[in-house]
Amino acid sequence: MFKTMVNLNEQLIISEIEAVLDSYPHHPYQQAFAIPELRQELVVYVLNHLPQAGMYVTQDQLWQHRQSCTARRLEIEKLVHQGIQDIFQQRSDWISHHIPQVVEAGREPSHWFG
Repeated sequence: MFKTMVNLNEQLIISEIEAVLDSYPHHPYQQAFAIPELRQELVVYVLNHLPQAGMYVTQDQLWQHRQSCTARRLEIEKLVHQGIQDIFQQRSDWISHHIPQVVEAGREPSHWFG
C-alpha cells in the first residue's frame, strides 16, 4: 500500500506565519508578506533556523502528531517573529518599492485646483 509522507514542520510553519502576521499591522507587514516571494523566504528562513527540521510522518500518523506539537509551535512562532524582523530589515528597500505607501486623508495635496 502506498503511503504519503507529510512534512509536519512545513505545515506548522505556514499556519504559524498566518497566525503571527495577524498580530502585525496590515501596512506594511501583512502587505509585504502577502507577496509570494517574501512569504516563501520567510518559510525558508524558519526551516533553516529550526533544529531537527525533518519531521516527516505518514498521512495516517498525522493526527497523532498534531496533538503533541505545542512546544514545536512555540519554537516556530519565535522564529517567525525573528524572520519577519530580519527579512523586513534586510529587504526594506525592495519592500518599499513593492507595496504602496499609506496616504492619510487630508495629508495629500489637493488636485482640485489642478
